[in-house]
Amino acid sequence: MAGGAALARLLSLVDDARDEIVALEQALVRIPSVNTGQPDGGDETEVCELLRRVLKADGVDSEILESAPGRGNLIASIGPLSGPRLMFMSHLDVVPIEDESQWDHPPFCGDVVEGAVFGRGSDDCKSITTAEAMALLLLKRAGIPLKGELRLLATADEESGGRYGIGWLAQHHPDRLRADWAINEGGGTPIQTDRG
Repeated sequence: MAGGAALARLLSLVDDARDEIVALEQALVRIPSVNTGQPDGGDETEVCELLRRVLKADGVDSEILESAPGRGNLIASIGPLSGPRLMFMSHLDVVPIEDESQWDHPPFCGDVVEGAVFGRGSDDCKSITTAEAMALLLLKRAGIPLKGELRLLATADEESGGRYGIGWLAQHHPDRLRADWAINEGGGTPIQTDRG
């Protein structure tokens, strides 16, 4: 399939999957993975388990690495391991809700309000997690041959410094973080690192 035809097919798949994309983000938002900054805060493993089930339904394998009980980090990938690696990065924890009486809607309702999924984490960062997971799924469904690996890394504890997420992975599983390119929620500013 030529590049233009493949892109058109992928964009069509995205349009067709609109309801599925919204439903996945709603499901992620409805899991209150609140990071209190304490070792037992976050409960990101529950979010990882939901993502693993969704990915597995389309034949995408993933693994959950816990840095502490309930502090899960999910890694999934498609494409050949022999080529270059592009890593999508996101996080699964959210900041505390503080005063719930100040909210117009329940903080973990996941309802669609004025055309957007509403709730704590719907923007930071469960929308990105949804987009990245769906990218893996739609590429797999489309049967697009990749020249390398596309990896999804969804971590715990970003909101409190990453000790139980990216920091723990870097210390205990650095091989899982190696990538030729990585895209995260910050965006906008390329950073080149020493490949040596």
